[in-house]
Amino acid sequence: MSYHTNTSRISKSGLDLINRAPAHYYERYLNPAANPQKETPALVIGSAVHCAVLEPEEFGKRYAVGPRVDRRTKEGKEEWEAFLQTSAGFIQLDSETATLCERIMEAVRRFPAAKYLLNAGKAEEVIEWTDEAIEVDCKARPDWLTPDNIIVDLKTTEDASPRGFAQSVRKYRYDVQAAFYSDGLEQSTGKACEGFFFIAVEKSPPFLCAVYYLGQDDILEARQKYQKNLLTYRMCKESGIWNGYSEIVTKLEIWKP
Repeated sequence: MSYHTNTSRISKSGLDLINRAPAHYYERYLNPAANPQKETPALVIGSAVHCAVLEPEEFGKRYAVGPRVDRRTKEGKEEWEAFLQTSAGFIQLDSETATLCERIMEAVRRFPAAKYLLNAGKAEEVIEWTDEAIEVDCKARPDWLTPDNIIVDLKTTEDASPRGFAQSVRKYRYDVQAAFYSDGLEQSTGKACEGFFFIAVEKSPPFLCAVYYLGQDDILEARQKYQKNLLTYRMCKESGIWNGYSEIVTKLEIWKP
């Protein structure tokens, strides 16, 4: 199938769709007939956690916390409806979600390595560049950028242990994010990225936290991954063809960790 496309900057989330199948990228970003994307509860919680940890002074300006009520009862429904009306214009959270955000923030801020990395910097700083090798316009929005050109990425997870988080890195291609963001920062500023660190924090008590970085061999391999995705993206834009999966019956390979 072929479609006409427009020029845009590709992000890491776009690279993930290209890696899965270019047709997914087209459907998400380019198809004019596609239904608007809705923000899921998980995304709302994730954004709230990031705001609480990285921009705590902004939390009260963006979010409104609802009363702790039983919405199965008539009184609870009425009180909740009143909250929704009086907090229009804010992102509305229930009290349980707000408490979760607060506890995660406390866990991260008291963890020594995380506290050090978040001591100074800016949150959600957009960077834009044109990839030097593939000549594709790119963009990224690091969670945290320090004055020393260190990128910090906050990840909430079910398992922040070395083994557990390594599985998340493989599943969600966090290695690609590290290489893509690091290279983008250097190409957009002319200054080398001095490090990319993950702050991994568990989403349930006791909200354990850990800080990780990837070795140069992993970064090199991840760079090859994202450049392959960029090349595919460029070819799709030039040809107007956004392929799906293989049309040939294929032997399934089962990878073991």
